[in-house]
Amino acid sequence: MPSRSRIIAALSALLATGPAMAQDGSPSWFKVSGFGTLAATHSSEKNADFITNYSEPKGPGFTRSTDFGVDSRVGLQFDVKFSERFSAVVQGISERRYDDTYTPSLNMAHLKFQALPGLAFRAGRIPYSAYLISDYQKVGYATPWVRPPVEVYQFNPITSIDGGDLTWQASAGQVAFSGQVVAGSASVKVPQSGVEARFKVNDFVGASLAASYGHGTYRAFYGQMKGTLDNPYLDGSTSPFVILRSPILLTPYGPMPNPYYAPAMADQLDIKKDRITYASVGFNYDPGDWFVMGEWTRKRGDENALLHFTAAYVTGGYRFGNWTPYLTVAWKGTDSPTSNPNAVVNAIVSTADHAQSSVGGGVRWDFRTNLALKAQVDRVKNASGSFGALVNPQPAFQTGGTYNLATLALDFVF
Repeated sequence: MPSRSRIIAALSALLATGPAMAQDGSPSWFKVSGFGTLAATHSSEKNADFITNYSEPKGPGFTRSTDFGVDSRVGLQFDVKFSERFSAVVQGISERRYDDTYTPSLNMAHLKFQALPGLAFRAGRIPYSAYLISDYQKVGYATPWVRPPVEVYQFNPITSIDGGDLTWQASAGQVAFSGQVVAGSASVKVPQSGVEARFKVNDFVGASLAASYGHGTYRAFYGQMKGTLDNPYLDGSTSPFVILRSPILLTPYGPMPNPYYAPAMADQLDIKKDRITYASVGFNYDPGDWFVMGEWTRKRGDENALLHFTAAYVTGGYRFGNWTPYLTVAWKGTDSPTSNPNAVVNAIVSTADHAQSSVGGGVRWDFRTNLALKAQVDRVKNASGSFGALVNPQPAFQTGGTYNLATLALDFVF
């Protein structure tokens, strides 16, 4: 089935019950709402595919020059208020998955207990709150761009945590504070090297603090977890990690000392229950006619040599009635080693470089209530030796190149 047809079929399946529920006289304690993005994205890079998240198997570029699935999604949310203190939220989303399908999945499903006016507890599947826009990251209508800057938001395929959190709100004079403490686990399937892999998060704990004063909001987050990548290829008997851990190399001429023997390096590269830390700070200043927002993030794999990245972006825009032009500058650096004299180690670390920078400009047109049309163009420069946000590299692909993205998107809420 063509890509566009699969998207339409998945959207229809997810939304099929929405209108009926909204029109059947549901009580005030029950609410159904939804959101979505229909987008066409074109890439000038012909030898690799652009993706917005590591859980996507393909995108525009080599597979097809213009792709209708990499930025498209639809979501349906149910809010239930059982009493003044107890409520629940369930949110399902259909978007491109690791297996190139659009099977709907649960993005949120949690119960909330409002213990005090400024204190609440939630349990279930809750948003992964590492970012400035974590609570509405998937809702394109609520953001200025076609997509959140991939330099920051492509860091981690995890978008939700199975566990619980405590949230609180307070004020001091004209400053409003809010905070969160969260703990739990997560698991997501990701395509890697032509096989289906799974990235698992255990022992996740995190905390955030936000302050709002006047037209500005400022937020900081810190979290840590144990990360594991289960990959059939890397965990198999012929993986590069087996070679690095074997003192003897079997050759057609018989056993020989392994010149690539480096077990300590294999332990540093293999992601198995490695401690990962993540920190971010962000701000949003919006007096009405214009806005400026930005984030800085850093990811560290304290026990792994591959998981060190730093990224940031700044976006500014001005509103002219229903029109909002905007400009974004973004950067991502790979702090991990990207080369090694050991040929096997070098083959691993050289493919883990995703450093890039980009300049993007666009315009948003709110042409009708709850509908926004966006057009955006990005100029992306991969760092020397880097794959950037690209996958499926072909033999003719050259790292460190420059390419352009052009996207037209329709965002809606209902």
